[in-house]
Amino acid sequence: MAYFPIFIKIEQKKCVILGGGKVALRKAQTLLRYGADVHIVSREVCKELRELLPPEKIWQRDLTTGELETVRYLHTEAVKQGEEAPAPGTADVSSVEGTGAAAFPEDAALVVAAFLEGAALVVAATGSRQVNSRAAQFCRNRKIPVNVADAPEECTFFFPAVVKKGDVSIGVNTAGKSPVVSSRVRRKVEAVIPEYYGELTAQLGQLREYVKDHVSEESARRAILKQAAAEAFSHERTLSPEEIHSIIRQVLNHGTISGRPVGH
Repeated sequence: MAYFPIFIKIEQKKCVILGGGKVALRKAQTLLRYGADVHIVSREVCKELRELLPPEKIWQRDLTTGELETVRYLHTEAVKQGEEAPAPGTADVSSVEGTGAAAFPEDAALVVAAFLEGAALVVAATGSRQVNSRAAQFCRNRKIPVNVADAPEECTFFFPAVVKKGDVSIGVNTAGKSPVVSSRVRRKVEAVIPEYYGELTAQLGQLREYVKDHVSEESARRAILKQAAAEAFSHERTLSPEEIHSIIRQVLNHGTISGRPVGH
């Protein structure tokens, strides 16, 4: 069954990636293109990720031990007592008795609220099937969108193969069945989308705001935007301020309109 494509805003939103290898790197690179606040949780982190993210965004922890369960314990106890919860990766686990792996049920989640609190989405891309599966369950229980690198059936969202030209984004997805097909379609789409589409989108966005403020009739606003787009596509470039003003005058059938210059 195909998945319904949906676009969400992740700019400055916390996005957590569990894992520090090449898969995690690719996911981080994609998220950063959209302005996400990316955090990594992993025992080992590849050189490229360390170069990509500042140290404070990398929480070096072993997801296969009871250490994260200890962080959850400390976080919960602090909240109960009205204290400030320990920051992820800073809890002193040596000072707490009986909070190792054996102190928690076998089916306890290995990824804890102290690390995932406030996450807009989570990517489970560790080398452990068990950790990825438990992370997915943890997120599903808390309605946090989760992508699981090694188990499409456990995902609540998929990473598309992305074509991005400015604010123009096109995502390709095969419901997790064939990344090779997604990649090939992405390359073909990218090859036919001109670079100026991104700049044109920004220009028409400015024009849209301008006519909303200065043109009262909805039909005239639509005509201006439609004509400007048609003119730009015919020339295969963005328009000059003079060309935009000429279109506005033609549509409104008078000399000028008040306001700041369009396209600047």
